[in-house]
Parts: sequence; structure tokens; C-alpha cells
Amino acid sequence: MELKVKYRGKEKVLTIKKEKVLAIDLLKALGLSPEYAFVVKNGEVVPETEEIKSEDSIKIVNAISGGKN
Repeated sequence: MELKVKYRGKEKVLTIKKEKVLAIDLLKALGLSPEYAFVVKNGEVVPETEEIKSEDSIKIVNAISGGKN
């Protein structure tokens, strides 16, 4: 399945050879850990187990942390 994904301001096309694609599959395809990035599907943050379809609007966002302790 080919999926269009927005990541860091660029659109990428990911090809995942699975019939049922989950959000975690997108993170793995980009070499990202679910601890440091998350998937936004159709404007909502979704869990790693969420099924993704080719017609969905997908954005991958890196988690940002920092500041003083």
C-alpha cells in the first residue's frame, strides 16, 4: 500500500507491503520510535494500533521536550 505522509514539512510517499497498515508501521518505515514521534490521522493523534488507510490525511510529528529542571 502506498501512503502519503507529511513529515517535517515535506510530503513523502511510503510503500508498506501489508494489507492492514497500522500507525506504528508508518513510524517504523521512517525509522522513528513511538517514544519520540506520533501519528496524526485526519487531524487527531492516534494510538500505534490505529489502522491507516490510503485516503487518510497523515502527519508525523516529533515529540519535543526540554526546558529547565
